Amino acid sequence: MEKMESSPKRDGIVTKQTTDWHSIKWTKAYKEVRKLRRRIFRATRAGDWKKVNKLQRLMLRSYSNVLISVRQASQLNKGKNTPGVDNIAKLTPHSRGELVDTLMSDEVWKPKPTRRVYIPKCNSKRRPLGIPSMRDRCTQNIVKNALEPQWEAMFESTSYGFRPGRSTHDARQRIFDNIKGEKNRKWWVLDADISGCFDNIAHKPLMENLKQFPAKKKVEEWLKAGYIDNKTFYETESGTPQGGIISPLLANIALHGMEEELGIVYKWRKDIRKEAGGYWNNTTKRTFIRFADDFVVLTESKEDAEEAKAIIKKWLTKKGLTLSEEKTKIRNLKEGFDFLGWNFRKYPTSARKSGMVTLIKPSKKNIQKFRNEIKETFQKLKGESAKTVVGKLNSKIRGWGNYHSGVAAKETFGKMDGYIHWKCLRWAKRKHHKKSGKWISQKYFGKLCPGRNDNWVFGEKSLDNAYMQKLSWIPIQRHTLVQHKNSPDDPKMKQYWEKRKVKQSEKTIKSRLSSGRDKIAKRQEYTCPFCNQPLGMENIHLHHITPKHLGGQDKLGNLVYVHEECHKSIHALGATNPDIQKKLKDRIKNPSQTSTKTKRNKTKKKEK
Repeated sequence: MEKMESSPKRDGIVTKQTTDWHSIKWTKAYKEVRKLRRRIFRATRAGDWKKVNKLQRLMLRSYSNVLISVRQASQLNKGKNTPGVDNIAKLTPHSRGELVDTLMSDEVWKPKPTRRVYIPKCNSKRRPLGIPSMRDRCTQNIVKNALEPQWEAMFESTSYGFRPGRSTHDARQRIFDNIKGEKNRKWWVLDADISGCFDNIAHKPLMENLKQFPAKKKVEEWLKAGYIDNKTFYETESGTPQGGIISPLLANIALHGMEEELGIVYKWRKDIRKEAGGYWNNTTKRTFIRFADDFVVLTESKEDAEEAKAIIKKWLTKKGLTLSEEKTKIRNLKEGFDFLGWNFRKYPTSARKSGMVTLIKPSKKNIQKFRNEIKETFQKLKGESAKTVVGKLNSKIRGWGNYHSGVAAKETFGKMDGYIHWKCLRWAKRKHHKKSGKWISQKYFGKLCPGRNDNWVFGEKSLDNAYMQKLSWIPIQRHTLVQHKNSPDDPKMKQYWEKRKVKQSEKTIKSRLSSGRDKIAKRQEYTCPFCNQPLGMENIHLHHITPKHLGGQDKLGNLVYVHEECHKSIHALGATNPDIQKKLKDRIKNPSQTSTKTKRNKTKKKEK
């Protein structure tokens, strides 16, 4: 590739010759894209479609958008190391810079077919995935940043799957809020699943929804690109490849309108106790909650649930979709139903006037799946060191525990801790089959967790912090539901989402760090000082602002957490670079200053 002699200025970011990946100003790049997304959102809400189209074209050729899209596809996404038909993955910083310059050129690019792979499902079947080429992934993210804010301004408030700022926990909390309490009348549930949703979405109605979107032809080319399975090419006349970056967004667009079809209407209700001075109240007898292709409809009678099923079935036919009769069922809350790995059910109790209490627990299928995962992990770790066992299992234990930390899971956590303890004991006996049980317990079990009076913690006594986490240590905390149609792309909700982002990142990081290490992350507000993005979005490293070989010490003021890739960039540019050191120090709050401020506030209150 020829190097550019000039230094063009793109979106306020100056580049010299080819893009130098380590020198990119990520804070400015994210700011530019966030600003454009908010402008598209605001123009959509205002109904100014001419301006929306203009801003989307601006986003599609934005250099900042290209930078962020390459970073997202090649560094942040889980499938970053999975190659498509081009066999390109695990890009080096230099390769990423070259890819950015290629995407910014006016070269005509025809999408390549996806590579078909299969992953196992919980029902012993296999789910087909379509893995796009690396360049297609980056291009899809560029298009997604232009299309998504437009639809974020229009999507239904009860759609939670694959949307920015929303998660399975929001869907769970929305269901709980609608079935809890003694005054609740919604005792019947239509628990539905769309059969092969991603593979059967009709292209024509989907493309009609995109209307005047500038990159409409590019989206259509991806849908028609086909896939390669076992070195054989197959055409795609319907569906959107499950595995592509833009596919979840296209699926949400295709399924948009189900709530309206069910006749559900919201009205603003004033309430001074609420932060916004009120809330949007559902005035109908039905409640609809959807996460991607899984959804539930809560009704007051079985007949209404059957009617809702008939309405949705008819509506889905227009989209080329059908309900899965095997998974779609109508149940009473006394029976309970499973959704997103949880079981929702009303249990008899003598503590309530109604004689029933609503509880959410981890579903039996989800528990069994986790047990199988633990079992398979131990089988792979035969003969490995205790440190390796602890390292491999802790991430799984924390991940599963945090997923269920907002439900009634205390009893389940206790049983799973017992199972994991038994597996650790069996692993140790297999490794030291000639040793006694007393010798094994003395070597691998003890009070290894600081601050906990637990005699039976598994780990390596010769190493610091090399101990097995327990699910029962994870506190049960309720999740705060995202309010109505609140979106990160809404300029009016800026402070709301900043607070929420810090809380979510704090929860993620706390589950991965000890209390001592968490002080460092808390001091920098759980944000990477190099790129100014939440620490929870990728792997993190502990960095010494003043390097050890120059006298830097392991003290709080000299330590900072940064993303793994940001850490590489810092050392590539020079850890002693004064600009970088200033950037890292400025992001850290000074504890002494904050303490004096709080003291002043307290004295002012006393004087008043």
